[in-house]
Amino acid sequence: MIFSRPLGLISNLIKYSFVFVVFFNSACISNHYERSEKFSFFWKIGRFDEAVLEAERLVESGPRTDRMLYRLEEGTVKRIERDFEGSIKAFQVAGDYYDGIFGIHLKPEISISEELISTVGSVEWKTYKSRVYERVMLRLYQALNFLEVKEYGKARAEIFKTRQAVEDAREIWKNEFEFSRKKMHSQSIDLQKIVNKSKKNEFASEIEKINQLFPSNLPDFVNPAALYLDALYFLHQKTVSGDFEKALYSLRQLLAIHPQNTWIREDYERSKKKMSPTGSFTYVFFETGRVPVRREKRFDLPLVFFSPMSRIPFLGITFPTLKTNENFLSGLDVYEKKNSTPVRTQLLADMDAIVAKEFEKDFPIELAKAISGAVTKAGLQYLGTDAIRSESDLTRVISGVGMGTLARSTTTADGRSWTTLPKQIQFVKISTPPSQRLILCGVGTNLEIIVPLESLHTNFVWVRSISTYSPLRIVSVFSLES
Repeated sequence: MIFSRPLGLISNLIKYSFVFVVFFNSACISNHYERSEKFSFFWKIGRFDEAVLEAERLVESGPRTDRMLYRLEEGTVKRIERDFEGSIKAFQVAGDYYDGIFGIHLKPEISISEELISTVGSVEWKTYKSRVYERVMLRLYQALNFLEVKEYGKARAEIFKTRQAVEDAREIWKNEFEFSRKKMHSQSIDLQKIVNKSKKNEFASEIEKINQLFPSNLPDFVNPAALYLDALYFLHQKTVSGDFEKALYSLRQLLAIHPQNTWIREDYERSKKKMSPTGSFTYVFFETGRVPVRREKRFDLPLVFFSPMSRIPFLGITFPTLKTNENFLSGLDVYEKKNSTPVRTQLLADMDAIVAKEFEKDFPIELAKAISGAVTKAGLQYLGTDAIRSESDLTRVISGVGMGTLARSTTTADGRSWTTLPKQIQFVKISTPPSQRLILCGVGTNLEIIVPLESLHTNFVWVRSISTYSPLRIVSVFSLES
């Protein structure tokens, strides 16, 4: 009898030691932000060769759940380095990941184990599925890669996939929203009621900030840069009958977004009249800055939203917010020659707006995921502590602290996103000079670069700038003349 109490204590300590083991393991697993910090550093300062090596390392050694994301980053930096074959391969693998996730029926294969991880563990333990704007940019970049290497048929296929990505997105969103609504209903939670109340309370200021980032005439999931490449391809290639109609369809949407842009209207009128482009023009597309990133923020939601009889006043959840990057070149001045009058780029696609619009659209789905995970963990904590009420004080303290810490360490927002995308895509349309070269200057800076053009007729130039202090980078120069 003399050893019964110590033996019982030891038994209890062994019994609940798993809590600390799990907590230790979860705390030691780095999140996406930490894993990709080195890659992001090289990218931001323009050391692209080192960024390529780091992206390749992440592809090989990073978590399998994030492989699609690492391939997207790899494809971008290899494209910047003009390794088009490497970029094509990386984007192809990323596209295969997407097809494997959604398949032809546009319904993700959600396994029981993955759903358990999403509610009990961290959301970053789930396979990264990508977002609509990322899937559109994947197809846009891949089309540009194929145009650069003169694979016009493959470029055409990617342009159609860009269109399809937007159409698929609407069906996928409906499926995911309905799945989220049913999941909340199974936990006796009215999702729409929570969304409505949240927009008037804790989330109100955050939602207002997001809404201010996009204009009212920007359609869901639409990227104007993808629309314009689509239109220009069909306007200039005309490989089959009906290409003028395809160009007109995209230009009509584009003109609704940018009704005052004379260059877009000029192309629209030409496609409307089914007139082949006359004259020699060069389109310069300018990617500037860095896309918004997702950062975590904690919110406390009153449990009265869920159950009027709840004894716990608040439920703590973590939710992503958007952080914009303001260090970027405001535009390019394009010169035909020294001392000539420059033409300045105009906004085509505001990625801040595109990302924010999709963020606002996905708000109910993201909120459902956050609440579901928090409710499940709160329930597990309650069951765990209730089951050991008859145990010793020390056992209850150890178990309570362990389970609480574990729940907090795994209650995180998904901060993963494709970070090498630009903040804005601007463009200019200018007559192709006889010299077949242009001078590009960063507005308000001493940054300057000379671009040799491929054709005396129609050219397409793609230029990248990461920040106000990084050099301009010519990514691709091509013509649509076979």
